Amino acid sequence: MDMFFAPFAGESVCRRLAPPAVTAWRQTPNIEPRYALDGAAWLWHPELRVDEDAQVLFRLDFRSAQAERVRLQVSADLVFALALDGALIGRGPDSGDVHCWSFNTYELMLKTGRHRLEALVWWAQVPVAPTGRATWRGGFACAGLGAAQTRFTTGVAPWRAARLRGVNWSGPLEGFYHVLGGGAQIDVAACAASAEDWREPAVVRAAIVTHECGGVAPGWQLQPAQLPEQRHELWRGGRGRILQPVAETAQKIRFGKETPAAAVAGWNALLQEGKPLRLPAGYAGTLLIDADDYLCGYPRLEVAGGQGAVLHWWWAEALYETESIQGPKGPRDEVAGKWFYGFGDCWRLDGKRRWLSAPWWRSGRFWRIDVQVGGAPLVLHGLAVERTGYPLRVQGKFACDDRTLGPVQRMAVRGLASCMHEVYVDCPHYEQLMYVADTRVQMLINHAISPDDRLARRGMELFDWSRGVNGFPRMHYPASDRQESATFAMIWPWMLHDYAQWRDDAGFIRARLPGMRALMEGLAARVDADGLLGCPPGWLFVDWVGAWFRGWAPGSREGRRSLLVNLHYLLALQCAADLETWHGDKSLAARWRRNAARMQRELRRVFWSTARGMWADEESHGSFSQHAQALAVLAGLRTPALARWFGEGVADDVHRATIYFQHYIHEALGRLGRGDLILPALDTWRELVRLDLKTPLENPEIGRSDCHAWGSHPLFHLRATIAGVRPAAPGFARVRIAPQPGTLRHIDLVMPHPRGTVKVKAEFAGDGVEAAVTLPRGVGGEFVWRGQARQLRGGTQRVRL
Repeated sequence: MDMFFAPFAGESVCRRLAPPAVTAWRQTPNIEPRYALDGAAWLWHPELRVDEDAQVLFRLDFRSAQAERVRLQVSADLVFALALDGALIGRGPDSGDVHCWSFNTYELMLKTGRHRLEALVWWAQVPVAPTGRATWRGGFACAGLGAAQTRFTTGVAPWRAARLRGVNWSGPLEGFYHVLGGGAQIDVAACAASAEDWREPAVVRAAIVTHECGGVAPGWQLQPAQLPEQRHELWRGGRGRILQPVAETAQKIRFGKETPAAAVAGWNALLQEGKPLRLPAGYAGTLLIDADDYLCGYPRLEVAGGQGAVLHWWWAEALYETESIQGPKGPRDEVAGKWFYGFGDCWRLDGKRRWLSAPWWRSGRFWRIDVQVGGAPLVLHGLAVERTGYPLRVQGKFACDDRTLGPVQRMAVRGLASCMHEVYVDCPHYEQLMYVADTRVQMLINHAISPDDRLARRGMELFDWSRGVNGFPRMHYPASDRQESATFAMIWPWMLHDYAQWRDDAGFIRARLPGMRALMEGLAARVDADGLLGCPPGWLFVDWVGAWFRGWAPGSREGRRSLLVNLHYLLALQCAADLETWHGDKSLAARWRRNAARMQRELRRVFWSTARGMWADEESHGSFSQHAQALAVLAGLRTPALARWFGEGVADDVHRATIYFQHYIHEALGRLGRGDLILPALDTWRELVRLDLKTPLENPEIGRSDCHAWGSHPLFHLRATIAGVRPAAPGFARVRIAPQPGTLRHIDLVMPHPRGTVKVKAEFAGDGVEAAVTLPRGVGGEFVWRGQARQLRGGTQRVRL
């Protein structure tokens, strides 16, 4: 089992390969075999019911007559951990759905001699399993490629299966929307004993054979993983902050005073250096560990002795100042006298030296280790984290003379990376779900700081594949449940539009156009006689404004027409028109533009308040917000006076944007040429740094998630608005550089581009700018400064305006 596997063996033993090409010319999943894995049988333990939660260990012993390289395709439902000769070599599959089920391709570098290939497969349903994992039923499949076909392919090779017993589950984190499944409670002795009870696996789905009359085999429709292997590095670190002489058992406890460093020196040596720590018989203790970082990963323990000892590893993002889970949390580095409210896993030890882990990854900054040792002493040889997440490669930089922005950027990068896994997730500690609105912001940041767009493409195609009969993408996906939101669905075309501008990938966009057209037709069918949307389906979420019931657009729950909902639609129409112009059907582009022009006229008639000189949120003119003014600016509508909706003099009844929607406020400021106002608005993030947060949070007014990547958007705006580097044509074929530095006197920017990098080193003095600009070869553009424009060419040039 994974809890017995040694840490990751490294790419010298096994590496994940790029996806293979489809071999069947018709490319019809489950009607004919398309990949080698389609020719493998899917196996499961013969004694398990189809709906029975279980962990099943599959094992294949084999021999290599000489040093060799073997290639395999592997998948499982729900998840697998793959090991060679007792050491972890891979995890998967990437999150998807039954009609788009991923498999991984691996290459093993084998030495001469005997080997053991194992796969631990965990299958469960909600509430034990995370909501973010879809499933059909438990199963495992492996295919050897080429000459390895008969030696490794399930249904042909002599695989064996053992059901691991001794695993039970605690409930989720109480009091929150927490949908990561249960905490594992593992009896190591029972697991180890059942791992020797081998059975011949049952075939739960046979190999795919060609059906000449179009019959479709049930279940998993396979597609090769498009992503790289997730991270596996073993992280050691952290420090003990408080040690209490009792083994706690509750999710919520209160800690006392901070413990002197000398009293936790042994624990710190274990954490930081891997030095063994001996706990005597009868020992009981609860240790609070501060990682001083935000970690996503699998717990990793190496233990020896201590038969019957119980060790519980809890995770938390922060501690609370009061018993209430609504906060406040206060400075995150202050722990004395605070309340710990956590979630995690538990092991009852069998006395042998082993590596231990858990079926699913956890996240947070703080750990609580509760230990109760029985009659035999326990030696802890390792207490570490196998970090997981997408291997984000940040390329480029934004540097300037404001030193407060460096810590803000580091916090934002850490937040983005912590929310990048097999999909972008909203938050790693509570939900691990990919929402359209969150993901659009995360993708924009990704485009601006990294040339790697594989995760962005994966997210866009998954939302495409999630569409229902009305054409609307799901609010979050992949998932075992279904949640609808028309406002989120309308953001999907914005996301496609972003990609079409920031990346040069016309083929991908063309593949998404049929899905986008289905959405736009579904929306067009719902407009009223004025060409406006009334109350489209689902949760019409806009922002976590305190006065708005669960983030609903004002008036929409009561059946009144909402400007915010209609602005989402207007922006979707404008994006769809551009995409059709660039890569699709120009007649459809003209249609969407006609609809948009009509909407603009009707929106002004219905929602413009002459008395307030602002856009009203809904048709009764009973609510006003920054949100409506900002989206109106972005949609090209009449611009309200800035002082009416932004700054210190704004009326109290104008609803303010929270940390997520400030992205759109900043976009509107940039569009108006007032990007200078963004820098003081970043005080929200400077305060998070002062409070020692390691990642941006969900909302300063909500005492829940301390890690929400939608709050990492300063990374985007520093580059795209303050430095002012953006695409000026589809595919980033031209570059527009229009700095809005505010009080900054120096900017040094390096940004990835589909054809290389864009570099800007600018000095600002008085009303002038002097800059050195480098564009990729063959890429032109313009430099804009206070109404003046200078044409740019590929290569390096100096600009003085």
